[in-house]
Amino acid sequence: MWVELNQLIEAVAYYGVAIAVLRLLWARWRHVVVPAGLYVASYVIAQYVSPKLTTYIFWTVPSGNIPFVATLALMDIIVVKWGLSVGRAVVFTGFAAQVLLITANQLAILAPPAPHFELQEAYAQLLGATVRIAIASPLAYLAAELINVQLTWLYRRVPWQRTLFSDPIGLVIDTLVFVPVAFYGEVPNQVLIDMVVGLTAIKLSLIPFNILVIYATRRVIGDEQAG
Repeated sequence: MWVELNQLIEAVAYYGVAIAVLRLLWARWRHVVVPAGLYVASYVIAQYVSPKLTTYIFWTVPSGNIPFVATLALMDIIVVKWGLSVGRAVVFTGFAAQVLLITANQLAILAPPAPHFELQEAYAQLLGATVRIAIASPLAYLAAELINVQLTWLYRRVPWQRTLFSDPIGLVIDTLVFVPVAFYGEVPNQVLIDMVVGLTAIKLSLIPFNILVIYATRRVIGDEQAG
């Protein structure tokens, strides 16, 4: 079961930790910076774990989809509680974080290694893969998240409705852009197709769970809505 359903099990674990951290921080600082910071953090974390390919039922998938899907629940509460303009600002902040990530990775690769540092080639190979994913992710991210934010705002009054409308559209767009740009030429074409199908399947299968996470998040920081 662990082999076939590890992504669902990991989703439960990651979401549980994310809500616990949100609760702790929100108890001290009741400000949009708390969910916004966790949103950007989850988005950046997704880039570092995505090079690890794992399995979900029949398909090969990157490990980064779990922290990425968690951003949907965080963005949901940001848009509903603080409004469309704040949601868009957080999306572009996440994009800026990716620019910084790409810059830092490239500078680390170009920096001359210490005389006895024997892992330069492996280090460059790992960061190089991460850079490609970090390039693919902002392209997919902007297309998917700006649409998701807009749809979340339009359907902000009913949590299950906005999740069922906005999440599938945003997740499918993200997958169709992200996987080819990040992995084309790096893996066999059949694996690439498996990744598209598998990522779509895992993301869509998490939507009912996302509804529960959204309700849990609203219980933590309140359910007041922007006008």
